[in-house]
Amino acid sequence: MGGKLSVVRFSSRFAPVIASIAALHITGLYYGRLNGYLMFCLTVLFVASTSLAFLLGLSRRAQPFVGANRPVRPAKDLFWRAATCVLVALAIGTLPGWPAFLGHRALALGLLGLIVAACWVTFGRPISFASILALAFLLCQAWIWLPTALDPRHTDMLPLIKLACRRFLAGANPYTNYLMPWNLPLTYLPATWLAFLPAEVYHIDPRFLTTLLTCSAVLTIYMTFRPSHLDPAAGPAKLLLALVLLSSITLRFSAITPGAVFWFALSLFIFFLAGKMHIAAALTMGVCLAARQQAVLLLPFYAIFLFRSVGSKTALRCLVLAIAVPVSLCLPFVIDSPHQFLDGIYGRFAPFAVEKWLNERVWERSLSFAPFFFQHRVEFLLKPIIAGTQLLLLALAIGRLRRLADLVDFMGLSLLSFLLFSPVIWPYMFTPLLVLLLGSSLLRSRDGALAGSSETGPLGARARHQ
Repeated sequence: MGGKLSVVRFSSRFAPVIASIAALHITGLYYGRLNGYLMFCLTVLFVASTSLAFLLGLSRRAQPFVGANRPVRPAKDLFWRAATCVLVALAIGTLPGWPAFLGHRALALGLLGLIVAACWVTFGRPISFASILALAFLLCQAWIWLPTALDPRHTDMLPLIKLACRRFLAGANPYTNYLMPWNLPLTYLPATWLAFLPAEVYHIDPRFLTTLLTCSAVLTIYMTFRPSHLDPAAGPAKLLLALVLLSSITLRFSAITPGAVFWFALSLFIFFLAGKMHIAAALTMGVCLAARQQAVLLLPFYAIFLFRSVGSKTALRCLVLAIAVPVSLCLPFVIDSPHQFLDGIYGRFAPFAVEKWLNERVWERSLSFAPFFFQHRVEFLLKPIIAGTQLLLLALAIGRLRRLADLVDFMGLSLLSFLLFSPVIWPYMFTPLLVLLLGSSLLRSRDGALAGSSETGPLGARARHQ
């Protein structure tokens, strides 16, 4: 009876994560083709499931999943493998550019399923499974963007970064206005576009870099916290990895947006904290701050975690390093041209948000509550709501943030509350939440495994303490 209850408890932890990813997948799959009512329902589902996924981890009443020392039954392991193989086939089946005849698609999916199943049965270890998923992700990305040229009329993000890199290599300040053919300032912080300098120097398609960074971000989290093959969490963890890596949000937008730089830096930040490499983690947090404006929301929670885990002296040193990185990267451009820098980083989005939400079709594209505030002419409430939710989360973090898993949960809730009420929103901006959801789920299952090992011998208490 206890085993059944533990399995139910364990499944309840993963169900909200799966529901969150499913809502994002539907949004990306039918981007721009859903009506406002369906988008509102998807938004409510996404908010409820994502909040529940993070709050379950923070709940003190939530019991960790115990049973990591029990071997997994072959039938149960086969079920998770089959489910993941089907997911891989369905993900590739939804890609654009397939033949019009259903028979060709069915044949391709059948062959793909057989190949994936054969590889997994032969090489069933976690690292081999992750390699198979990474290969499937890279093939999907190549299928999508290799046949098409990088055209600013379709997406202006990477072409804008290419122009900024060329201007920087020529010795000029990249923070200026560009003709795309419309007038557009450089809207990215230095760490984002500086990451593409090698690609520009060696004439490499920047989509190759964004694809590798996205894949590396997800795999870094998975390989750091993956359960052992004896852990009952191993099967669902592999399914979650496939859901995150092969969701339509990841497949459709990761190659065309420079946000992958921030996603990879965020995953490295969690990786370094898990290894107690606090100096490296502080520098990586600095890269996050110098890559994406929203990263400033994560800094207070990181500070609380540092003061709770390493003491005041080390915490202050790490915070100084984390702040010094964005200051050193941004200050030269601010001194050279403060107006152009601030106009691109912040000023561009103030009028853009109002113009964007005046178009009713935009309301049917994004997982956000902002359209309803603009529709009822109460958009002035958005900033107070964002500030209030951030202060509430900080107050909760002061009392409850103690472990790395708590930090991941609070960072996820902070980003979620900001994105849901931010008037500047695109689907790919939710990708960091996918990374944090995967990390939170794997961290909680690992904590449960350590708690379960405490029942098996004198080393258990030490493992649980660690």
